[in-house]
Amino acid sequence: MADIMLHTNNNTGFTCIPNIFIDDFMKDANGEYVKIYLYLLRCLNSDGYEFSISQLADCLDHTEKDVMRAFLYWEKVGLLHLEYTPDNELSGICLVDVKGTGSNLTSVNYSAGASTAVSAGAPAVASSPVEASVRPNYSSDQLDAFREEALVSDLLFATQTYLGRPLSTSDTQTLLFWYDGLHMSIELIQYLIETCLDNGHSSFHYMDTVARNWAEDGITTVEAARLSSSARNDTVYSIMRALGISGRDLIQSELNYIDKWVNTYCFGLDIICEACKRTVVATNKPSFKYADSILSSWKKSSVKSLDDIARLDQEFATASVAKLSSANRVRNTNANSQKPKTNNKFHNFSQRDYDFAALEKKLLGN
Repeated sequence: MADIMLHTNNNTGFTCIPNIFIDDFMKDANGEYVKIYLYLLRCLNSDGYEFSISQLADCLDHTEKDVMRAFLYWEKVGLLHLEYTPDNELSGICLVDVKGTGSNLTSVNYSAGASTAVSAGAPAVASSPVEASVRPNYSSDQLDAFREEALVSDLLFATQTYLGRPLSTSDTQTLLFWYDGLHMSIELIQYLIETCLDNGHSSFHYMDTVARNWAEDGITTVEAARLSSSARNDTVYSIMRALGISGRDLIQSELNYIDKWVNTYCFGLDIICEACKRTVVATNKPSFKYADSILSSWKKSSVKSLDDIARLDQEFATASVAKLSSANRVRNTNANSQKPKTNNKFHNFSQRDYDFAALEKKLLGN
């Protein structure tokens, strides 16, 4: 996602949250969506603050899809507007006055302009918004109706057994959203929970992210989920090997980078591993940030294959040689122009200018 410069003409040094947001909007929203909205407000109160969706995702330990889901939710309830270019690329985010007056609080622009600056090396914005359902807030009567279903009741009991603790109201709402909103089967939900716990992730927020990703990818069966997980694991392990990482699991922010390279940039594993190998050579350490800078540059240059990378390398080498040659010519020219004239013992006196024709006439008496 593109780096942008957020700006405001009312930098007070603190972030004000209108009471109407707390009273009318916050209570019905997912807690993670609230955090993302508050972070946007915080950024807008820092004049000249450099902002990008990837940076926001890293800061809150989310994926970029999580951030887009939050944006879509707040747009649906009327707190912001997402702006798109004619080719359906996200170009701006406009936060709306929560008092309902229709006046804008401020604008977050992705395109370069007089008061907004886009980083030259920033990756492109995703070509389309993330399709996502908004989790409803089930009433107590609806929850009771769900619990009367034998399969749902068994699922709730099994989940509590897996976790070793009772489910909170938020956990129950999320679990029922997978079943009712995302139309996941009981078997698929159980497989999701088991897989996440086996990988050390007991957070319902993490599980919800996985569930939504599966729904967006059209995964509706346990077998499809197993194949998807296997492919993802193969990708992660290959990238870890290319970076020389072993003996530990990747943290969420590192997995977010991989998600961006695979799903946002749509790079093949060979290109990603090439960037990782170059990262280790250049930095002598497994730096995801450095690898991301390489891949962002390649994305900007429309790299599709290793042949494209070889072409860029050749162009860079040619340009470097030409630049060095030009610098050498300038240096040699300057050195020659500044070289002092020296006298030797055969040429150490001032020269005289004689008109030999006039002297000859004088000697001949003419």
